[in-house]
Amino acid sequence: MKSIALLLLAFFLVTIPPAVSQDANYWLIQTQSDYNNKSYSLALQDIDEYLDLNSSDTWAWSFKANILRIMKRYSEAVDSFDQLILLDGSNAEAYNDRALVLSGGMRQHEEALNSLETALQINPKNANYWFNKGMILEETERSKEALEAYSQAAALNPSLDMAWYRQGRIMAMQGSFNESLPLLDKAIELNSKNADAWNTKGLVLMELNSVEEAQNCFEKAVALGPSNKSFQNNLQKAQGGMERKPEKTIEFEK
Repeated sequence: MKSIALLLLAFFLVTIPPAVSQDANYWLIQTQSDYNNKSYSLALQDIDEYLDLNSSDTWAWSFKANILRIMKRYSEAVDSFDQLILLDGSNAEAYNDRALVLSGGMRQHEEALNSLETALQINPKNANYWFNKGMILEETERSKEALEAYSQAAALNPSLDMAWYRQGRIMAMQGSFNESLPLLDKAIELNSKNADAWNTKGLVLMELNSVEEAQNCFEKAVALGPSNKSFQNNLQKAQGGMERKPEKTIEFEK
């Protein structure tokens, strides 16, 4: 299965904290400037200077972790989140973001799941945390648990199209084609620009021998992702009528 990288539900940088000393404020301004210019090494130096003056600022530890994540210094990013958690053990977002780095950057999926479980204990009604849990469970091929996590995410936030899509994709991978279609349709209804959902729906329709409908789905997928060779190949197969074989001749996106 392809790596989930750090695509789950990405980090969100919060605003710079109010009321700091003049020296500390200088380093915050430098941090923001260098970060905006994508001078991440300089931004890291700046935030370290700031933390020397204000080591109890949880925002700064989160910002530092984000910079380190961008620089692919994943272990150090986790260390920064650990520092944040030492300061604020009730910070669910820190546990969530720590999990993203552990799984997507370091491939330490079990530790990532433990971190997400803590986030969910603190805030069990956060749909994003449930979705991220589903992604990691899916990455570790625990499809049943992943389905449950995505279902929780969709129940908490029915507008989260990716939660519906991932459920539909798993059902399709398991061969439950009729059950997968309503889930994929819901994902597309919420986000008609989800090329993967269109492609997966096309694959399901091919399995159900609805070749003409499948071709329409692949055309939409290709229009949204014209450089995707898998989409193009699936469209060509649909256009050719694709003779059915006992073996699976089309593959679902990982």
